[in-house]
Amino acid sequence: MNIRSSLVRVSTLLVFASFSVSVASAAQGDAASPAASPENWKGEADTSEVMFGALMGLGVLDSTGGFSVLGTASKKIVQRGFAPDINNSVSVELQMGPLFISGETAFAYSTHLRWDFVKDPLWTFYALGGLAGHITGEALGSRFLLFPRFGVGVLRMTNLGFAVRGEVSHEFITFGAAWPF
Repeated sequence: MNIRSSLVRVSTLLVFASFSVSVASAAQGDAASPAASPENWKGEADTSEVMFGALMGLGVLDSTGGFSVLGTASKKIVQRGFAPDINNSVSVELQMGPLFISGETAFAYSTHLRWDFVKDPLWTFYALGGLAGHITGEALGSRFLLFPRFGVGVLRMTNLGFAVRGEVSHEFITFGAAWPF
């Protein structure tokens, strides 16, 4: 068994586990029910200041796709964002990890601002913008790439204290989990 098939099997198991936890959480009824919020998009600001997580999925280098595993860390820098009448905040976020592509490995990284829009205690939608890139070895051309990055995503809180997360941008289509602190 090669490493690629092992990664595919592990990622498939993690997808099913994340989905199962999310479904089970919704079936049991979360403690922070959307009905408890006075009005969607207008609730109280989230008290967490930092978030750590992991994402995995499709990563792109040039025009070739591969399997990407990213660690994430974010720090809230604006508690109430640029739209004062809705519940929004801004965080600076760093994502980095390996991109397995064509039997080789590149290092992928991104640093960006993440603008969160909190619909209710369960759902947060976000947009991101910043810089991303890849560092490749000799087999992939020994390059240091830097380019703009824009994307959108969603966080769905569970009653287990973590969020299931999905994100789409030009460079990545990923899913995973995030833990707010």
